[in-house]
Amino acid sequence: MDTKPFISVRDLSIGYGDRVVQEKLSFDIRQNDIFFIIGGSGCGKTTLLKHMIGLIAPSKGEVLYNGVNLYEADPETRLSLLKSWGITYQSGALFSSMTLAENVALPLQIYTDLSERQIAETVAYKLALVGLAGYESFYPAEISGGMHKRAGLARAIALDPQLLFFDEPSAGLDPISSLRLDQLIIQVCEALGSTAIIVSHELPSILSIGTNCIVLDAQTKTMLDSGDPKELLHHSQQEKVRQFLSRAGTA
Repeated sequence: MDTKPFISVRDLSIGYGDRVVQEKLSFDIRQNDIFFIIGGSGCGKTTLLKHMIGLIAPSKGEVLYNGVNLYEADPETRLSLLKSWGITYQSGALFSSMTLAENVALPLQIYTDLSERQIAETVAYKLALVGLAGYESFYPAEISGGMHKRAGLARAIALDPQLLFFDEPSAGLDPISSLRLDQLIIQVCEALGSTAIIVSHELPSILSIGTNCIVLDAQTKTMLDSGDPKELLHHSQQEKVRQFLSRAGTA
């Protein structure tokens, strides 16, 4: 059995200019993981995500996808990597002047040679997969916040990505909607065989669906621990990690 990590981060230092946010980050992500990046406010969770998807180049270290260094890859290889990813945003980031169907169709129109009929069929399937069957002609202003999140996810999975990135997917949702979104993430990943990387501070989500995680610390500017969050809750050797995961203190 191939035991090579799906994603490897090695000795990564991240930040903005001369400002170091995190340093000496090294961790692996397995294929089909539901992987959480967690930690207290200001520890660099979203900054790390931006470095992992290529928006900001690290000052030091490597981000390897199936052994390919994102920042040293040639343009064609880099584009191939990017096309195999889906990215969702806190607000959904839908185009307000386009219907849900048009939003989801956009990456298919740009990156595939599918016919209009094939695109329409794929769009209908992806919207149905996230529970929005029948909403193809609705505009973003006509749907709820939770539906925005689901429509954003439908667009992110339009190209059947191997990897899904989420930045605070439950932000602004009530507990029931948050639970439904967690279940949806699991269902979509299972349906597509995808791996998920999620920035979150929502403990119910982290502990219920997370299979792996890293815990970042703003004070030491590095990773405190890594592993299954349910295991870290009780068995982490770092008291700060146990406190964070039990909300008995702050990290």
